[in-house]
Amino acid sequence: MSFDWQGTSFDYWHELPQAAKDKVLAAGEEDWQKVFNGVLTFNKSWRPLRPVMIHQDTYDALGAVMDRLLQLLLETGMRRATTAGELRKLLGTPDGLIEYLDDDEVLGEHLIQSGRPDILISGGVPKFVEFNIGSEAGCVWDTERVSTRFLSMFTEHGLETLDGTDGPVRVAAPPSPVDGRYRAIIDTLGLQPGDRLTTVLRTEGDYPGSDNLPAIVRSLDPYIERGKAFGIDGDVAPLVWLEPGEDGELLNQGRPVEAVFRLFVCTDMPQIPGQAALKAAVESGRSKLFTSSAGWLLANKLVLAWLWDDLDLLPEEDQELVRRHVPRSRIITASMLNEALADQAALVLKPADDYGGAGVLVGHETDPGAWRDGLEEAILRGGYLLQDYVRPDRLTMDFTHIETGERLQVEVPYSVGPYTFGRKAFGCFLRVGCHEQGEVLNLKRAIHVTGPLLVTT
Repeated sequence: MSFDWQGTSFDYWHELPQAAKDKVLAAGEEDWQKVFNGVLTFNKSWRPLRPVMIHQDTYDALGAVMDRLLQLLLETGMRRATTAGELRKLLGTPDGLIEYLDDDEVLGEHLIQSGRPDILISGGVPKFVEFNIGSEAGCVWDTERVSTRFLSMFTEHGLETLDGTDGPVRVAAPPSPVDGRYRAIIDTLGLQPGDRLTTVLRTEGDYPGSDNLPAIVRSLDPYIERGKAFGIDGDVAPLVWLEPGEDGELLNQGRPVEAVFRLFVCTDMPQIPGQAALKAAVESGRSKLFTSSAGWLLANKLVLAWLWDDLDLLPEEDQELVRRHVPRSRIITASMLNEALADQAALVLKPADDYGGAGVLVGHETDPGAWRDGLEEAILRGGYLLQDYVRPDRLTMDFTHIETGERLQVEVPYSVGPYTFGRKAFGCFLRVGCHEQGEVLNLKRAIHVTGPLLVTT
């Protein structure tokens, strides 16, 4: 997997002549509202004026590294356990924490048919700081919409081919993650034309609009319509709408629910009647899930530490891949406290089985007293790891203020997350940081959810 990551800027924007940039930004000033209309964000002030632009060769190389690391994570777990229950116990995950989990389920490649890594670019090199594995990999619809809308903006303004320094530069949207996920669902669950697929989601969170169930369901109409091209008879069910039928089958407003696309994290579930009905249907085999919640075990960040522990067992090429693309990760113990205090600026403390940036302490951003407290609590509680700090490259991004129209050009951190469905790369979840926040990139820190365009030259 030899690739010169430092040969070209990861964001190809920096390779464009200023005249081409000016044309794109002028188009962005006209069309940013159309591009980001309805896209989930907590940011109430700013919107990007342009897409991140990734060269096709870079995107393909990133996909190859992603897939190999996904396989290595599976193999790391399978060196230690045969079943989900064995792996769960090794990870220290309490029984019952992960819903729908069958301890007797045999580990295998069916668990890695859906996911999305969190990747920081540092010195031009992708660094995989964690790997979300499972159907709940979010923002698929939003990132695809942003990419396709940016492409429409380029086309409508006559910019689908730009004048580059070394010749024409053409842009295109990445492969559709919506379509890629449908293909993975069909293949994994063995669906046939005409089969029903119910997309089940949780709505008790605090994301914008989560209190309006009918509006949420309507917002997914285009997604359900896309499924028809694959022969899928689709519907949507907030968890609260599910109920058991008289003969034990699962129902969504009277319609049988046989195949379920699980669009939510399978821990900390609300114990409501709809959840009980879904759980009973899965346990009885009346309903089947995409994906099995056993994939959540492989997403546990302790598996990254195990991968580093196993480095000498891997072929030389894989050892180099891990060293180059996975920050060193270690399960924290009491014997490491003094070292972690001394190396605070070079480390990040992470809970192994949480998500969304919860509980993460970036050493150089943290007060020394809070860093010590965090380390001591992590040692006491267990289930935390120390990861080498990766300084993310900054992205020079142009923003517009949504109320005043003020223009702002500023360097911000960003993260990259191509989706993997059926072991192929689709789309890309790009989180562009907010200049008023720190380096932990999650929705509640007012980041911008966006998608790239791919460049060919």
